[in-house]
Amino acid sequence: MPRGKRKSLQESINEQVEKIEVQIQTHQDKIDVLKAKKKDLLEQKKKSEVEVIYQKIQESGKSIDEVLAMFEQK
Repeated sequence: MPRGKRKSLQESINEQVEKIEVQIQTHQDKIDVLKAKKKDLLEQKKKSEVEVIYQKIQESGKSIDEVLAMFEQK
C-alpha cells in the first residue's frame, strides 16, 4: 500500500518551525496574561500600603505636612 509522497528534509524542518512558532505564541499569550495579573496585584498592594500609611497618620493626630516635614528632616 502506498504511503504517499515522502516529505523533503526542508519541508519537515519548516513544519517543525511552524509548530514551534505556534507554541511560542501560545506561551507568549499566557505570559502577557500573567504579567497583567501581576501588575494588577502590585497596584492593589500599593493602594493597600498607602491606605495603611494614611490611617497611621490620622491615628497619630499629625497633619500630612507635619509628617512630610519629619521625613525631610531625616
